[in-house]
Parts: sequence; C-alpha cells; structure tokens
Amino acid sequence: MMKRVCQCIIILLAMMICTASYIEAATNSLVEHRSTIQTAALPQKIAYLTFDDGPNKYTSQILNILKQKNAKATFFVIGGRVSRYPQTTKRLIREGHYIGLHSMSHDAKRLYTGDPSILISEMMQAQKIVQQVTKLNSRLVRVPYGSMPYLKKNYRDALVSAHYKLWDWTIDTYDWKSYNNPSAVLERVMNQSDEPVEVILMHDSSVTVQILPKVIDYLQSKGYTLLSYSPSSHVEVNFWKDTRL
Repeated sequence: MMKRVCQCIIILLAMMICTASYIEAATNSLVEHRSTIQTAALPQKIAYLTFDDGPNKYTSQILNILKQKNAKATFFVIGGRVSRYPQTTKRLIREGHYIGLHSMSHDAKRLYTGDPSILISEMMQAQKIVQQVTKLNSRLVRVPYGSMPYLKKNYRDALVSAHYKLWDWTIDTYDWKSYNNPSAVLERVMNQSDEPVEVILMHDSSVTVQILPKVIDYLQSKGYTLLSYSPSSHVEVNFWKDTRL
C-alpha cells in the first residue's frame, strides 16, 4: 500500500515539474515575442521638428505642409498667442502634433534676472491657457533662447519641483536669420543630421514655410520618421545634460 502511495506522489511531482517548466518556457517565449514586436515598432531614426514662438499667421501653412508630407511636429507656443489663435492651436492637437510651453513674455531680462519663480509663473500661465483651449495639460517646456547659459541649478531645480520637462535642441537651423537665404536652413539640416535622434529648432515664420517641404523630404530620404513629442517616451535633450529634465 505504502509503495503504491509513494509511486503516486512521485508521478504527481513529475507532472508538477513538467507543468512549471512548460509555463516558464511559454512565458519567456511570450515576453520575447512582445519585445520583438515593440522593438520592431520603434523607428530606428527619429527627427522631431520643433517650431517656436507661435501660433501666428504662418502656423496654418506649416500645418498644411506637415499634413501633405505625413509628418508630425512639436510646437512651443507663447501663451498670449494661443489666446489670439485658438482655432489654430486646436488644430495642432487635432492633427496629431504636440504643444510645448515657451513662456508668456519671451523676455530674457525678465525671465532670467532674479528669482526662478518668474520663469515658473510664466510657464504655468502658458500651461493654463493651452489647457483651457485644447484640454492638453502640457508639462514640456522650452525656455526662450535655450537653457544655456541661463538655467543655472536653481532654475533647473525649480523646473523639476514644478514637474516640468525641458527640451533644447540638437540642430539649430537659424531660420530666424536666413530670410534672404532659405536654402541655408536646409544646408544646416543636411550637414548636422547624423544622429539616430535629432531635435530640430525652427520657428513659425515665412522662411520656414518656404523651405520646410525640402527639409522634410531630405529627412525622410535619410530614413528619419518625423514624430511629435510623447510624454510616455521622453527623450532627454537639454544642454545641461540634467537627467531630471
């Protein structure tokens, strides 16, 4: 009798071990499969087109070009201009682009002299206006004129405390000073776009409208996918290399 009981126990243990091994193998296979799918879904080269200082009369033209080229972008807006162009701002979101905050005043002397609370206050004002118009509660900021040399540690600490993320850029097109030579914008992109991820600084301006189709064509010909910013896949792009931002 005892012999038969022992045999049954041994058989049950063997079955349990086999079942556990099968479950582990199946789970590992599923994880590997999902990992492969996720990796395959991510573009190998990403370019983030970013446009500062809008919205304005040129923003709709930029949106038309992006739509024609099947490209997405990120717009860093001035709070007061959002109030003046609410329909254009809503269109940004409706067509799959992202909105970042670019202050209210764009005034370096005001923003970077004295207490960081002035900068934070302006970003919060812009954030509130964007949210009222679009329902988007954006926490992505680009400070006017870039973070270097203005954002010393006390400023960066203040941004972190306010739960903001900071974006500078990897390529400056200098479109703002290329009004008589739009092709110079394209040349700068061509000469500098050599990394798997690029964040390209442009502005809502007439020269940008002129050259943007060629910029997009070039980037796409080089294998870049043009995406808008996503909070769920934040890329660290700040001149201070502050990993908190």
